[in-house]
Amino acid sequence: MSKLNKTILAVLFIFAGIHVYAGEGNKFSIVLSGTQAAPRVLACKTPEFSFHFPQMAGNFKLGIISGQKSLWCSELKSVKLQKKDGKLIYTIEDNLLKEGKVTLRIAKLTDSDGFVMEVEGTNLPTGIDLFWSFGGSYAKVLSDKTDSGLKPEYCKDNVFSVEGNAFTVYYGESLDLKVVQAVVPDESDIHLSDAHKQTSPLAFHQSGKKTDAPALTGTTKLINGKLYFCFYLQNAKADYNSFMLPELFKKEF
Repeated sequence: MSKLNKTILAVLFIFAGIHVYAGEGNKFSIVLSGTQAAPRVLACKTPEFSFHFPQMAGNFKLGIISGQKSLWCSELKSVKLQKKDGKLIYTIEDNLLKEGKVTLRIAKLTDSDGFVMEVEGTNLPTGIDLFWSFGGSYAKVLSDKTDSGLKPEYCKDNVFSVEGNAFTVYYGESLDLKVVQAVVPDESDIHLSDAHKQTSPLAFHQSGKKTDAPALTGTTKLINGKLYFCFYLQNAKADYNSFMLPELFKKEF
């Protein structure tokens, strides 16, 4: 192959997206909202996100469960990431999904800090669950925001209020209490869990609530169709319910 052809292929590869395999550095280096100097939402090359308002306001990450087997998205066989106009598209494939795939589309919010995410399953086998976790609302500004994973020491004193498929996390000092809101898919199985036990999504979900490092975990059936998530700071223009998310996603994406 000529040097010119190699260059053309390299350029095409870059514009097609970033293809990531398990183990390839999963730092929070992608700015979804805010600026490089003052990011508000950061993402990894595989689906994991951290919120900075500007204090560390939480970590959201995903995994896949099939029976008694479970993997974090960073462990899956193939994750392709496309970045375009401030939006992210992850396409994930793995032996657990057989011939199927899951596409995640994420857009930042116009009327609030946060994002809305669409999860679309295609050609999936039965019995697959999407796992998610949220926690680590630390209420302090991190000196290195590229290292903003879900650490147990960030979870102390986090308080969660769950109402159906929505939840609120309260964090920070009592005289300066901070709040993050979230809406997750209907019929999610939501648990209070132990952030010390993150060896696998299944272990995390089954870890129990007796802990000094509380985090929220949930599972929902992956379907050949669409599911929606939203994380935001509530204000006069941003107060969302699950039935609103498809239209909100269409507007933002």
